[in-house]
Amino acid sequence: MNSFASPFGEHSLTLVAGVFDDAVPAERLAARLRHEPGLHTVVIHPHDRKTARKLEPEQRGIGRTLLRSHALLMPLGALCGGVVALGLVHLPWEAAAASPGFTALFLGAMGAFLGGLAAGLLTLRPDRGIVIRRIRDALAHGRHAVIVHPASRTHAQFAMAAVQQAGAVPVRSL
Repeated sequence: MNSFASPFGEHSLTLVAGVFDDAVPAERLAARLRHEPGLHTVVIHPHDRKTARKLEPEQRGIGRTLLRSHALLMPLGALCGGVVALGLVHLPWEAAAASPGFTALFLGAMGAFLGGLAAGLLTLRPDRGIVIRRIRDALAHGRHAVIVHPASRTHAQFAMAAVQQAGAVPVRSL
């Protein structure tokens, strides 16, 4: 699990994948990686009924990420908006100086809104979406995918190297 101050509620933040034309090398690589600590590894074959669950095994973690990121980034955004308002009130800008309360309220609300947008972006994880789309396209064309959910950056680098050594082109989210 990530630290208390982290906006993420998932154990694995990175997704590493390799696509194979044949099931045998995919199963061989997965068997090898399953023995490595810090790597949650699965194989997805075409027409696999559990594809979604294998791609995103931490459904509750996604919900925790949603709550944690919003709880952290919205107040942080409001605080940043308040700091900007304080700076504008003390500058020789008549509109802000004439109504410091409204300036603080408006910029605080805008900061909270932008923090919520950033939190939503963190929850949606568009970097993972790109990897998942590539995997789904490969599965639709009859290929097999090895999916690795590494516990750390070091584990992700190890998984990338292992996928490449097995003859597949590794794909990784951020």
